[in-house]
Amino acid sequence: MLPLPWLIGVGLAGILGAAAIVYHWDDILEWLHDFLPKVSRMIREFAKKFVTNFEHIAYILADQVDAVDAKIEHYLYHKQKDGQWIEEKTTRTLPESELPSYAKKKLAEKRRGRIEEADITHELENEVGYSVS
Repeated sequence: MLPLPWLIGVGLAGILGAAAIVYHWDDILEWLHDFLPKVSRMIREFAKKFVTNFEHIAYILADQVDAVDAKIEHYLYHKQKDGQWIEEKTTRTLPESELPSYAKKKLAEKRRGRIEEADITHELENEVGYSVS
């Protein structure tokens, strides 16, 4: 429990604070009347800039994520002596600049929303000369 002098001090501070608010109430209302429209205008301007730049920002972020996350998966299959087949998957991380041009083109189309999936199977078949079934 607080000692009596603390309680008296807190009570007096509350009374003086309330009196100051009542005394300056018109000034406080005038300040709020000037301040709140400025805040509202700033929020609207920020929202307008954010919405117009959002698509650009999203493409930049997608580029960064794709650059970090570009991976090529290699599947290797070989038969053991006992007749069992083994599938091995290896993954190698590389920068987007090292991707083949057809893969970069598909990635750009996917980012723009023109295609849903960047499948390069047919391009890879043509390049290697084999058919994937």
